[in-house]
Amino acid sequence: MSSANLVSVTYVPETVYGVPDTPLSGVTAETARFTSESLSGTPLTTESVNLRTDRMSSGQVVTGLEVGGDINIELAAGKFYEDFFEAAMMSSWVAQALLSTDVTLTPITAQSATLTITGDFSAIGVAVNDVLQLIPASGSPVLVSVISVDSTTECTVATKRDELAIAGVTMDVAVPSYVEIGSKQNGNSFTIGKAYRDVTHDVGTDEHSQTYSGAYVSGFTVSSTYGEIVTGAFNTMANGYLQEDPSMEQNIVTAGGTVNPAPTTQSLNASVDVPVVATADEGSGVLATEFCIESFEIALDNGMDPSNCIGYPAPKNYTLGTAAISITASVYLSDTSYDSLMPGKISQQPVSMTFSMTNTDGGYAFHMPAVQLTFPDPSSTGQNEQTMLEATGTAKVGANGESSLRIYQLVGDQ
Repeated sequence: MSSANLVSVTYVPETVYGVPDTPLSGVTAETARFTSESLSGTPLTTESVNLRTDRMSSGQVVTGLEVGGDINIELAAGKFYEDFFEAAMMSSWVAQALLSTDVTLTPITAQSATLTITGDFSAIGVAVNDVLQLIPASGSPVLVSVISVDSTTECTVATKRDELAIAGVTMDVAVPSYVEIGSKQNGNSFTIGKAYRDVTHDVGTDEHSQTYSGAYVSGFTVSSTYGEIVTGAFNTMANGYLQEDPSMEQNIVTAGGTVNPAPTTQSLNASVDVPVVATADEGSGVLATEFCIESFEIALDNGMDPSNCIGYPAPKNYTLGTAAISITASVYLSDTSYDSLMPGKISQQPVSMTFSMTNTDGGYAFHMPAVQLTFPDPSSTGQNEQTMLEATGTAKVGANGESSLRIYQLVGDQ
């Protein structure tokens, strides 16, 4: 008997694709945090069609091997999530840019403000649609999204509703660390180990396990619905498979390497932890939405195509396809949602969209500069039901070549 609670998933970044790093004494592995997983090396089989006079089957043979699966998650801040977002984007995190300066935030409307500093915004490359964090010496950062850069010392920004004014306080103004869509496969693969901690060989201490090498993150989903924890999944495709005991994790520890524990940060939720959702016409600075969104989902699929070579049971490698980003959103019908979304569905005029989620431990913001939405006209679905705009869409490259998706890494309380 084995408990799902005692399944451990660890991973090590690969220096050379498909080759586990050695020596193990120098390896640092990280532990994944998940709600369920479907990692597997699954044989592809074909039944023989040889004729037999006794009418018996000649059996089946293994003709290939599918390696990979999904790691389902509750989204939170932490290295595991950051590593897998980076790998999915086939790129590298750009370091946070900080400017220590006196900050004044003057509300204009319930969801916008003027941000004035004594420093120079160009020192950290602030641009329209950027997500910024105003980080105090202690306490919670203030999250804003840039509507316009009015001068080197002044921006107009979108804020969460009824953000309090800030008057001349010394803070760090940060363009958070971010990652964009790239094509960097080398250095963005993992060796992943899955161990059953309560299933040991011959009642000893060696854990039965599988190791999946050459694992790419082929895509991910992030789903946010009011009243629920933000959930998602990282999808993996690998090219190596080994059943072993002791487990990869045990082998690393025995050799003197390091296995870091899974994050223990608080899971993000859609009701409290989404301070700013912003939209605008493509090329304009995003504005905090005035209409009500019940749920949204962002999905990335890297369109990875296996290279199936004679002599290799699993794909030798994978080639990258188009980074396809899809959006779904369930929006309550109102005057503002109708005016913002309905006119553009026939023309397919792109809109820019930013979704943020953060708590005391940190979080993420997702920015797409050009999203094309489509949806049926809102319908009356029954007595006492809400009338909704059920939108689906695709994020494309920005008008000036901007990445179709940028993910920001937000810091938590100081």
